[in-house]
Amino acid sequence: AYYTNKLRGREKEKGIRTKMRVKLAAKLLIIAWTLMKKKEPFNPDYLRIE
Repeated sequence: AYYTNKLRGREKEKGIRTKMRVKLAAKLLIIAWTLMKKKEPFNPDYLRIE
């Protein structure tokens, strides 16, 4: 849902899907890295989903 909402209206742009995937992967990597650094279990309640 997050991914498709971000792409809405920008489907015609060249390479936009790849750019959005990279941005999403970077956000997930930051979350994973922070959790590993703090040695905390993942809690999905912290994520704000639009």
